Amino acid sequence: MIYFAIATGCLLIVVLSLYIYRTLNTQKQRQQAQQEILDQHLKEHQEQQEYVSSSINIIVKALATGQIEVVEASIRLKVLVDQLRPNLEENNFPVMESVFEATKHIPKLKAWKALTKQERKTYTKLINELEVKHADTVKAEVVQLGELMAQRT
Repeated sequence: MIYFAIATGCLLIVVLSLYIYRTLNTQKQRQQAQQEILDQHLKEHQEQQEYVSSSINIIVKALATGQIEVVEASIRLKVLVDQLRPNLEENNFPVMESVFEATKHIPKLKAWKALTKQERKTYTKLINELEVKHADTVKAEVVQLGELMAQRT
């Protein structure tokens, strides 16, 4: 009878040891899978940030060389800067943001082509007024943004 109790106890110890081993192994695999997912997300985020930074640098250079207008640069840069917001302070570029806000109601692409000649003329007049009014300030903000991007790399 005592041998039966010892054998049962040993068997119970072996079974519990196997259960603990499998549970720990499963937990370790789960943690590794979670870490791989986290690493993948971090890599994708880093690639996205690099793409946005690269796009910002291209637009900064295009504005400096006169390849795009101030309003277009403001619109494009506002959208890109918003994607970097967790890494940039809020309201670093108030004039650029105000130009964006003043033009966000203007139709784009196909909607622009669908406008009448008079509607396009009205919107073009607004864009030209914004160009004249904010050109120097936006260019200064874009230079500042370019410097921030240079510091990030």
